[in-house]
Amino acid sequence: MKPLFLYLATFFLILVSACGQKERFVGVYKEDVKGSQACSESAIELKENGRGVWRLIDDETSLTWDVRGNEIRLHTKSGGVILGTIQEDVLEVILPGPKIKYFKKAK
Repeated sequence: MKPLFLYLATFFLILVSACGQKERFVGVYKEDVKGSQACSESAIELKENGRGVWRLIDDETSLTWDVRGNEIRLHTKSGGVILGTIQEDVLEVILPGPKIKYFKKAK
């Protein structure tokens, strides 16, 4: 009985800590175009339920997302996975090519 309780307690603690970590990344991130006064039309919205939207001018792509440590994974409808990192309020996304884009969390 005791080992079962330990396993359940450990699982519950992992689940609770993972949910809390994910919530801090929820929000809208707008592309930070370095060296330009122009404001980019690109934004990523991460929602509480693990879903999100990537908007670019008049186009919108839905996605799901999850966090593992400092790494974020954006899962597209077509099955692709876009990797990135989050530090403070900046989301760094690594696109194929390789091309890196930076998004700053909107206040």
